[in-house]
Formats: sequence, C-alpha cells, structure tokens
Amino acid sequence: MKIKIRLFILIGVIALFFAEVVMAQWTKTVLPNPPYGHGTLPGRVVSLQSDVANLYAGTLGGNLYFSQDNGNTWAYIDSGLTYSDINIIMTYHNNIYVGTYGSGIFTSGNNGKTWKSSGSTLTYPYIYSFAVLDSIIFAASWGGGVFISLDYGNTWKQSNNGLTNLNVRTLAVKGTRLYAGTWGDGVYVSDDYGASWTNSSNGLNKLSIYTIVADEPNVYLGNDEGVYSSANNGFHWDLKSTGLTNTYVRALVVIHLNLIVGTAGEGIFVSMNSGALWTPSDTGLTDGFIYCLAVNGSKLFAGAPNGEIWSRPISEIITSVEERTKNIVVDNYSLYQNYPNPFNPNTTINYQLPKESLVTLKVFDVVGREVETLVSQNQTAGSYSVSFNSSGRLSSGVYFYQLKAGNFSQVKKMILLK
Repeated sequence: MKIKIRLFILIGVIALFFAEVVMAQWTKTVLPNPPYGHGTLPGRVVSLQSDVANLYAGTLGGNLYFSQDNGNTWAYIDSGLTYSDINIIMTYHNNIYVGTYGSGIFTSGNNGKTWKSSGSTLTYPYIYSFAVLDSIIFAASWGGGVFISLDYGNTWKQSNNGLTNLNVRTLAVKGTRLYAGTWGDGVYVSDDYGASWTNSSNGLNKLSIYTIVADEPNVYLGNDEGVYSSANNGFHWDLKSTGLTNTYVRALVVIHLNLIVGTAGEGIFVSMNSGALWTPSDTGLTDGFIYCLAVNGSKLFAGAPNGEIWSRPISEIITSVEERTKNIVVDNYSLYQNYPNPFNPNTTINYQLPKESLVTLKVFDVVGREVETLVSQNQTAGSYSVSFNSSGRLSSGVYFYQLKAGNFSQVKKMILLK
C-alpha cells in the first residue's frame, strides 16, 4: 500500500513538473488569412506595435491586423491601405502611423477605419522606421534619407545635411540626440533635430544596421555581428555578443535593463547584464526567424514567417530586478524610463544609486502638481524598482516622475492611456 502511495506521489510530482515546463514556453498564434485581393496568406510579420489598448501587426504584402485582447485573437484592418509591405507601425498623438515600402506613410485617427496618405511631400515612399522628438516626427526612408514632419504627418520634408548615405533603416532617440542607422555606412547622429548629421561609427566593423534602441544609460544596435553597445551616446561602440550563437540580429528590445533580440535562424536570446552574456530563450519556439519584437502588458510578442506571432510572459524570460542586479557594481545615478509606457493602470520605475543617499521619487501632473510621493527615505547603493498604481485616481494624460538623490535630480515623462 505504501509503495502505491509513493508511486502516486511520484507520478503527481512528475506531472506537475511537465505541466510547468509546458506552461513556461512560447505559444503561437497564426494571423487569419486576408480578404480577397490581399494575397492568400497573411505573410511574414515584420512589424509589431503596442498602445496598451491594442496590439498591431503588419506583414510583407501589406496586411495589417489588430488585437484587443493582448494577442489572443486578431482582426484584419482593410480600409484603404495600399497593398505594400508594412515595415513599421507607430502609435502617437491619437494616430496610427504605418510606414510602407513603396506607398509611403498612412495615418489613421480612428483606429484604422479610414486612412490618409502622406501624399506628394514624401518623395521617397520606402519607409523603414519612425521616431518622435518633441512632437517632431522623423521617418527613415530607403534612398531618401530622413524625412521630418512638423504637423503630425500631414506634410514631410527631407533633412539630410551631412547624411552621406541615404539608405536609412532605423531611427532612435536618446535625450535630444537622434540616431540613424544606415545600410552600409554605420550610424549618424544629430543634436539639432535632424538639421545636420555626423557619422558616429567608431568601433563598428559591419556598417549595415538593422535596429537601434536607446535606453539609459546605453544605446544598443543590432547588425550581422550581433549587438553593439555604446556607453557614451554613440561616440564609440563595443561588440556584446558572447553566447550569441546566431549573430544575425533583426530585432532588439530593452526591458528593465535586460536586452532581448530576435535573430535570423536561431530564435530569441536574452541578456540580463547589458549584453555581456547571452543565453537562448527558445523553449517551445519552433521558428528560428524572428523579424520584430514588441511588449504589451506583461507579454513579449515576436513576429515570424507565415503570419506567426509568438508570445511569452516576460516573467518567464527575465528574472527579478534584485536577482539581476545583486552582483552588478553601480557607479552612477540613473533614472530609467518607466515600463510599460504608455500604461494603464500600473507601471514600474527603476533607478540606481552609486552610494547611500536621501532619495525622493515623486509623480507630478502636467501642470506641476504633486500626485504622489513614491519614495522618501535613505537608501543604500544599488538598483531599485518601484511600482506606481494610478487606478481610480487619475485621468488619461501626460505625467512626470522626478528622482532626487544627493545632488542628482532627473525628470522623465510617462503617459497614462485608458
């Protein structure tokens, strides 16, 4: 009898173990086939974008989808978009911006019900990336360099002074500095809102850039060598690819100081120490070609061939802030961008201290009124994570959070979107 009981217990433990293994993996959703006239299959998913309420996906072949239930189900948006590859999707200022290869830029202010074309002012209609700096929208084009819009995408003009390679694949913003990744000439930077550009590719070996992501305190880029990092705003780049067995990086995101990349052939890798060491994160992921990544809520989404979108809880990919940072030497004050942003109703703010300091972390509304004090105490050197819950108290809009520690003070903007 005792043997049978022990056997049942053993079977239960084994079943529980395998249940956890099954749960802790990537899951796949396939986009529905497009309507007649838009191809027979969804196509390769090359762009993903989240605005908290909705998740958008664009494919080669010009098919656009959205999900209102965090990627569980998807619906087709078919309302006047020209049949062109959808390379990039951005949500900004209550609009959806879609960059296509061949038909320019489309904008929608009613969640995709109707669309407006960028028209004749966009003279090179091959768009790969967007960026926003102080309400100015920047668009990366193939053959036309960088275009800027001062009126939320209604009109566009080129801004390429000093930009000698006009095949631009990716854009990013850090502070007031713009980054442009070109195809064959490395990285260019601009400190005057795109009025002039300077090449900043010191340390790069391969100069065709797929993606750039800016995040305090570093800037990261992905190319066919893997991931490069710059700790001095792009003046010098260092290769960070130890453990990255496939260096053909096509997508890159930063989550709470962690890096996650999608590769062409071996799926997804994660680094929890700013790129110093990479490990695969591919349990259950049967497709190795990942073309885009996006975060929505507590999940990470990855675009793959044949209309496949893979998802996985972020908590299964990265460990806690304390585990990640306990062996990291902190040598400067830093306040990081809240995550997620936009948010509803919860978001997390991370910061680090190089020494013991009297710390205050406060949230303010757009006119400077204090909303909440999150931290007010002495704290020892290290990295910290603070949650902010706006539930039932605040309306949608722009808010600011300020960290004061010793002589250090920094403010960042966050957006509550209900």
